[in-house]
Amino acid sequence: MIGFIGLGNIGAPMARRLLDRPDELVVLDVAAAATAPFAAEGATVAATPAELAARARVISIVVRDEAQVADVLDGPDGLLAAATAGTVVAVHSTISAEGAVALAERASAAGVDLVDAPISGGAMDAGSATVTMDADQLRALLATIDGLAGPLAWVLAALGGALALAAVFDVVTL
Repeated sequence: MIGFIGLGNIGAPMARRLLDRPDELVVLDVAAAATAPFAAEGATVAATPAELAARARVISIVVRDEAQVADVLDGPDGLLAAATAGTVVAVHSTISAEGAVALAERASAAGVDLVDAPISGGAMDAGSATVTMDADQLRALLATIDGLAGPLAWVLAALGGALALAAVFDVVTL
């Protein structure tokens, strides 16, 4: 199963692209109303990040900031409480490179692979499947994010590098 946490302006359009296989999708958002359309289409709705992690082997996180990513990952009932070894967590939120490294270290201690996969393009691009997604381990992740990203992706050498590139994109596209 694929898990998706954060169904706001960017996360919801991305997750909607996975509804062609609703029996393989589990979603979570702090606002129950955001999960209702997914439930109506057959997706499973989790009550906590831990519940989502118990069901999904690949998890995308699209929440507001680094503090929320940290809380989703290892807060009370966080992903790391229930994720099995080998689970891949793709963080699409804009966080610091240092934060990505620290979160990846905590995830690694639990046998979970964390990938910094920030997105650019905003809500309009998320809905039209033209979001640019950068990920260090892109080749390993491609099969699991099929349909989420447009055709352009850069592979960078070090964890946190994709976040640095995303920041450059944000400045250049202003």
